[in-house]
Amino acid sequence: MELQEDRKVIAFAEIIPGLRDWTTIVQVLDKQKPLLSKAGNRYQKLTLIDGQGTTVEAMIYKSDIEFFRNHFRLYMRYMLSNARVEYTPLEYRVRENQCTWYIDNSTVVQAMDEPNPPEIPPVFRFTPFRRFYQHIDDTSDIDILGIIAEVHQRFHKGTTPTREIVIIDKSFMPVILTLWGDHETDEGQAIANMIQSMPLIVGLRLRVSSYHTLNLSTKFGSSVLVNPPIQQGSMLRQWAMENKTQINDLITQRAYLNRTSLLPQPTEDELCTIKEFLNLPMKKAYWIQGSPRFLDKSQRLWYNACSNCHKSFRAKPQWKIICTSCNKNVNILPRSRLTIELADYSGNLTLDLYDNDAQQLLPFTLPQIQELEGKHQLDYTAIEQAIESSILTCFVKKMTRNRGPADTEKYAAIIVHKANAAELISSTSRNSASTSTPSTNPLTAPESSNLTTNSTILNATAQSYRGATNLDSNLFTTLKITETPTKKQRTDPTDMEL
Repeated sequence: MELQEDRKVIAFAEIIPGLRDWTTIVQVLDKQKPLLSKAGNRYQKLTLIDGQGTTVEAMIYKSDIEFFRNHFRLYMRYMLSNARVEYTPLEYRVRENQCTWYIDNSTVVQAMDEPNPPEIPPVFRFTPFRRFYQHIDDTSDIDILGIIAEVHQRFHKGTTPTREIVIIDKSFMPVILTLWGDHETDEGQAIANMIQSMPLIVGLRLRVSSYHTLNLSTKFGSSVLVNPPIQQGSMLRQWAMENKTQINDLITQRAYLNRTSLLPQPTEDELCTIKEFLNLPMKKAYWIQGSPRFLDKSQRLWYNACSNCHKSFRAKPQWKIICTSCNKNVNILPRSRLTIELADYSGNLTLDLYDNDAQQLLPFTLPQIQELEGKHQLDYTAIEQAIESSILTCFVKKMTRNRGPADTEKYAAIIVHKANAAELISSTSRNSASTSTPSTNPLTAPESSNLTTNSTILNATAQSYRGATNLDSNLFTTLKITETPTKKQRTDPTDMEL
C-alpha cells in the first residue's frame, strides 16, 4: 500500500494526547488473548512497535475485538491513524509520559503490502534459564526465549486442554513449559505440527512454579510467540542446529526431570541465613544452609499419594485411580515424608521434606521403614543419628496454612542437597590449612574463609541449637552455618519485584 501524500507518518514518540490527524506505522509485537475485566468487559491488549524500536500498549474493547479479528496479525505491519491516546495511569507506567492507545471501529487501520515483515529489534528482556529459580512460586512473571525440543501429548485437566513442551537454550538446561487452555489449542497444536524443525519460542508473562521442582506455565495474560522474527533468535537457532545431537540426548535422558540439574547446588553468595529468610516479607523461595535435627519420633515417615502430582489420598498403595488433582490415571504409591528442624547460627525453623529429599537422610529404604513400623521395630535412634550427621543446603519456600483461628506459616523444601558433616568439615579444614602458615590455627585465622574468630561465641552458638547433637560443636566453626553473615542471596536487579 502506497502512502498518501497528505498523510505524514510520524514516530510513536511524537504521538501525545490531544494530537489530531496523525498517522504512524506499527508492527504487532504481541497480541494477547481476550480477557474479562473486573467489571465484566472483554478487552484485548496489543503491544506495537515502530521503526525506532519504541513500543506502546494498545487496547481494544468489547465488540471491537470481533470487528478487528482479521487485523493486527502477529509481526505484520499496519498503517494506523487517529487512535485515542491517553497518558497511562501513574501506577502502571514504566517510563515518563507513557501513553496507552485505545483502538475502536473509528480508528483507521490498513495493512502494509509487504511479503515479509522487518526483523524486530531486541526490545525483550529475557530471563536466563539459570535464573528461573528466583521466581519460583512468587507473584512475578518472566519472559523467556528458547528452542522447542520436544512436544508431549495433549491431555485435559477437568475440561481445560493442556500440553507440556520442553524448551532449551544455550545453558543446556531443558525445562518443561505447560500450555493451558487457548494457548494449547492455538499455539500448542501448531507447535506439535512443526516440532521436527525445532522452532523458536518466546514466552511472555509466564509463571514459574515448583511443580516437579521447576516448571514454567502459561496463565491468563501470557503470550506464546512461535518463530517470531526477532534479532535475538538467529544465534539461538544456529546454536540448536550445531548441537542437535546433544539436545536429543538430553531429551532421551529426560533431563528436564533431573532435579539437581534444574536446581543445582548454589554458590555461597546465593545463600541467606535462616533469620534473614524468616524476616523476608516476600512469599518466595530462598537458599538456606544448616544442620538438621530429627523432630517427633512418633511421626509417620510416609504417606500414600498420586504417583504423578503427589496429592495425598486415603487409599491403599497400588490402587488405580483417576487423580482428582492432575486428572491422570495413576497408581497410588507411598511417598517419604520427614519433618526436621534446620538451624544455623542465626536461628532455626521447622521444615517438611518429601520423596528423595527425605529418603536421602534416612538409614532405611521406604519398604524397610514400612515393614519395621508394622512390627513396631523401627530404630528411631539410628534415624536420628543419620539425620544429624548431615549438613543440608535447601531451597525453601514459605506457605500459609489455613488452620485454626489464624493463618500460620509453614516451610517446605523444594530441593535438598545433602553433605556429610564430618567429611565437609574435614575438607574445609584441609583447605584452610593449606592456605595458612604452619603456626596459624586454621579454624581461627581471619584469612581462612572470613570465618568468625571468636571460638567461644561459635561454640555457644552451636551448642544453643544443637545441645544433643552427635557432632562436636567446634567443628561447626568451619561451616557457613556458624559464620558471621557477609553476603545475602544475590538477585538480579532486573528480576526483582518493584
